[in-house]
This record gives sequence, structure tokens and C-alpha cells, in this order.
Amino acid sequence: MDRLKHEQIAKRTRWLVWAESLVILGLLVWVSLEYENNLYLQSWAKANIGPVSFLLNGTLAGLYAGTLLGYAVAKYAEQKTEDEKILESLKRKSLG
Repeated sequence: MDRLKHEQIAKRTRWLVWAESLVILGLLVWVSLEYENNLYLQSWAKANIGPVSFLLNGTLAGLYAGTLLGYAVAKYAEQKTEDEKILESLKRKSLG
């Protein structure tokens, strides 16, 4: 029973992390769009954060989205291979 509760908490936590990540991605896209359309923000960024301001033009949002997508694909592939291992072990048990 305790193990089931821990698994449920872990699942909820994973969903919460995904939700937070999508909110962060949305905010990065918003800041990127604002940076592209606001000349004052562009001049402020160049004056205060210097060469790092190029990340605000959509580069940072793209990198973050790519990281999220890569992680999602890796988790999906891991889950698929894990399911295949379970099916293979079940086949061996039924044959043996």
C-alpha cells in the first residue's frame, strides 16, 4: 500500500513538472515575442545584459522546447523498450 502511494505521488510530481515546464516555455515564447516587437526592451537588453541578449530573440525558447521534446522522446522510447522487455519475459514464462 505504501509503495502504491509513493508511485502515485511520483506520477503526480511528474505531471506537475511537465505543467511547470510548459508554463516556462510559454513565458519564454512571450518574452521572445515581446523582445522582437519592443525596441525599448531590445536597447535595454543590449545595454544591461550585453551579448547574452541574442538569446531573447527566440533562441532560448527554441533550445528549451528542443530539450523538452528530446526528453519526451527519450522517456517514450524508454517506456516502449521497458514494455517490450515485460512482454518478452511473459512470453518466455508461458513457453517455458
